[in-house]
Amino acid sequence: MSCVSTSSSFSVHKIHKRACLVNAMSCPWMDKNAKIEKEVASAFEKTCRNDVKIAEDESYLHFELRLASQVTITTSVAERTREQTQTSSSNAVYATILTDANIRNAISNLRNHGLVIIKGLLPPEQTIPWGKVVLDDFTSAVETLKNHTTRPVDLLNPDKGIFEPLNYKEMAMREDLRVDLRSGPSMEQLRAKENSLASQAMTESDVVDKSNQPTIITSDNMGTVTSWRYHPSILKILKGLFNPTDAALSKGNFGRWNFGGNGPDGSPQPFRLGQIGSVVSCPGSGDQAIHADTPHLFENEDCHPCHYCNVFTPGYKITNDVNDELNNKTPCVQNEFLDGLWTGSSTMGGTALVYDSHRLSVSAKLLSESDGSSSDENERTFLRRQLLQLLTLRPALDAGDVVIFDNRTLHYGIANTSKCDTTGNDLNAGRRPLLYLNCSQSWFHDPKNWDLRESIFS
Repeated sequence: MSCVSTSSSFSVHKIHKRACLVNAMSCPWMDKNAKIEKEVASAFEKTCRNDVKIAEDESYLHFELRLASQVTITTSVAERTREQTQTSSSNAVYATILTDANIRNAISNLRNHGLVIIKGLLPPEQTIPWGKVVLDDFTSAVETLKNHTTRPVDLLNPDKGIFEPLNYKEMAMREDLRVDLRSGPSMEQLRAKENSLASQAMTESDVVDKSNQPTIITSDNMGTVTSWRYHPSILKILKGLFNPTDAALSKGNFGRWNFGGNGPDGSPQPFRLGQIGSVVSCPGSGDQAIHADTPHLFENEDCHPCHYCNVFTPGYKITNDVNDELNNKTPCVQNEFLDGLWTGSSTMGGTALVYDSHRLSVSAKLLSESDGSSSDENERTFLRRQLLQLLTLRPALDAGDVVIFDNRTLHYGIANTSKCDTTGNDLNAGRRPLLYLNCSQSWFHDPKNWDLRESIFS
């Protein structure tokens, strides 16, 4: 979105509305240009909620685009200019606030399909600085570990080091060249500043922020556009997701008088909002194994209400390196543009998510092992593989875009096939900082405990 003209009484904005793009450059082992086989289409109709029908002779790629668009909310100009805020650098920017209809749409997609994509929800002026401090701390961590006196680790050359990297207080390894960085000196400085500004803005709520600890969000906390972590629309979506209610039944929940509660008033119950962290994928990192981040708590229903989810947003901006191309220099990151518009394809990768896979029945259909009793097992294996390919979405996110997904949803990080900088001018070239928030029901405790591990920076 760009401002075309402005006056003291109004401003004119230009917005390019589009459905969700997908990173067609990624996962070359999937033949997305092939036509969807009739038996696969039939399996899809029997497995998933039939909100989208497969057209005759439709390709996997075309169907992926339609499926991704179905779970995408494209914000309007009115939504993108509803409120002004200031960044931590004191610059005024527009903040997007979703309408109640789009809030309900987001919650519905999360409950029914396990994910929602929201275009242009966050001001890049709030997310890009986070990507910068993440990469600063990652560079510092690389050097610190490489020069460790007793146990040196080379994160960027994992096949050459003597010692394997550990999981540390500030950083956990995902696999070679991909790490989960939750804190560092630069991140802590920005976190303290933003949390302080947000707390001052949310005067109606009793907010207590403790460095690396989650914050309890109560029903009266409406959030603030001062920090993307407390974005009002994200908090509204999470309250609705974690608190499915029936007004008639809510009146019978008398246990809510306990522990100073307000009684059975049907208001959203508290949830945990994690601090901002980042998964950093370096050039050369491969496709992750498909996985879910949390188990289902019970196995007697196909899908109980969500208890744990993630909010993802890029800490970087997609650019067209025309200057490098004019100078006959191959850019480290190749983003595909057509007529000045990004097509969605990028060598930096992203995250692939499997539509509807937060349901036990769908995951079982896609990944359950053979019992060896069927004579047509080859056909079953083929159907499972093709159905998984059909349901795999590779949403292309630019700065300000958000994907929220139920942590029971099957997903994996996509390979980063960008090139490292060989000139020494930009050590972070090709590195992809994907920012995240871990959010959960207030009673759910993630068993990971980072605080007892060795510290990199202290």
